[in-house]
Amino acid sequence: MREERTVTVDGMPCTVVISDEKEALLAADAAGRASVALWREGGEFLPAAFAIERPEDADEEFLERVARRKLGLPWVIAGTERLILREFGEGDFEEMAAAAEDSDGLGPDAAVFQNRETFLAYIRRQYPFFQFGIWAAVERESGRIVGRLGFGLPEDGREGLELGYHIFAPWRGRGYGKEGCKAALEWQKRELGLPVYARIHRENTASQRLAASLGFVREREPDLENEGDILHYKMP
Repeated sequence: MREERTVTVDGMPCTVVISDEKEALLAADAAGRASVALWREGGEFLPAAFAIERPEDADEEFLERVARRKLGLPWVIAGTERLILREFGEGDFEEMAAAAEDSDGLGPDAAVFQNRETFLAYIRRQYPFFQFGIWAAVERESGRIVGRLGFGLPEDGREGLELGYHIFAPWRGRGYGKEGCKAALEWQKRELGLPVYARIHRENTASQRLAASLGFVREREPDLENEGDILHYKMP
């Protein structure tokens, strides 16, 4: 079985091949086309980054994401009244570097944004493998990146995700952190449904208030309190 479908990506048509044939999927990849494997129980391994059980499972949104991944274009994760949450793209580094000069250099995965090499490595590996990560919070009106937020894996090895958020200094005090994190948590609940944690420095009272307003509760297990300056939170 081999089927071609066309989706629009940033105003341009893009063909996606859906097939349960190894040769067809390899040919699509060689031609630079996006592809989706049609998975059959007990069947052979098929060379595609995405797989579905039935052709009708591939709706337009899914196929657009498949095409974007093939083209190296960022996924749009969620939207709010004022923000768009999306993956970082390769062209975002200069804006992120400039924002770091006006901020305190902290926040989730801060080391990723310190130089171009680590930044590009992150977006090329994190998003395709995990399908989640730290995303850009973009203000709809201006198109500017006002911060970064999203999910990573808990450093203590627990099952679930760790929420991280960092709004750049010029954009603070406008409620963007809560608005963006709420959208990210709704996405996680809908798409993954995993436990969510947060770690916040004891002196960062603003972040603690934000976590509480999102519904996080403080964890008080003795073994978690041994980190001293770091407070642990969990979404019930």
